[in-house]
Amino acid sequence: MKGSRLELRDLVFGGVVTVDTAAGPKRVLKFSAAAVTILDLKMAVPVGPQIQHIDGAPGSMSTLRGDRITMYVESLTGTLSGVEGLPLPPVLRLRLTPDTVPEWLYDTVGKLDLKLQLGLDDADIDQAGQTGGELVIPGVHGYGTPR
Repeated sequence: MKGSRLELRDLVFGGVVTVDTAAGPKRVLKFSAAAVTILDLKMAVPVGPQIQHIDGAPGSMSTLRGDRITMYVESLTGTLSGVEGLPLPPVLRLRLTPDTVPEWLYDTVGKLDLKLQLGLDDADIDQAGQTGGELVIPGVHGYGTPR
């Protein structure tokens, strides 16, 4: 899942967990959020011999809202553009994976149950799974390409 801007509301980091996938167990970052918005959403999922693409209309804001959203993320990449609603200069490019987040940090942050407002520009999320929420994609367009 990619977008020119990603905003996560009431984000809670749940640490590193192992989830079962069709390809076998994977270590992932666990995040939960009250809402997710993505500007210029583009998603791609391998299905058989093709990659299925789902894109939102250019310039549109896709939303994921409803029940508490839990995302199991293999990697989260983006330029940090805001924390707690405060804009930041675009100087910090993040790439979070289960191997780049120190255990002491996720153990500490997970126990505090902090709810953060987080914004990322030029965001790319590689998810292993997700539960909760309803995704609304304005101007949705789907198509397939060969792998």
